[in-house]
Amino acid sequence: MDPGQTNYNPAHLAAKLEALLRELPAPTTPLPQRKKPTKKPGTAKRLKPHEVDELIAAYRSGMNVYKLGERFGITRQTVSAILKRHGVEIRKRGLSEEEIDEAVQLYAQGWSLTRIGKQFGVDSRTVRSRLMERGVKRHTPPTESAPW
Repeated sequence: MDPGQTNYNPAHLAAKLEALLRELPAPTTPLPQRKKPTKKPGTAKRLKPHEVDELIAAYRSGMNVYKLGERFGITRQTVSAILKRHGVEIRKRGLSEEEIDEAVQLYAQGWSLTRIGKQFGVDSRTVRSRLMERGVKRHTPPTESAPW
């Protein structure tokens, strides 16, 4: 600040600074405790018993594990674990021969493995395996470390 300014008043500024300092906690005051997280990172969401019953009923009525995971806010692996834990026989979805034929055509049209997988309700790795079994070549030239 320029001492020639009309608003320059060091005593007034010092008083404001002292007032601000009085609002701060004493240096010896302990820091506030953080709340502990209610759930550990990486732990699965726990479904309530009625949600587990709903999940099992929906799976038995034909819904796949991906859709169930989205519906209940859990991963497909957690859905599968719950089903296995409750003795539900897991369907092997896979792809039919007709679906594999269509997947080959879609891939040739430039569709990604992920997009094809979503189209058929399977994982992109399943699509990749079926295309490799059919001898389909990868869109881009493979690198030495990743042939597909």
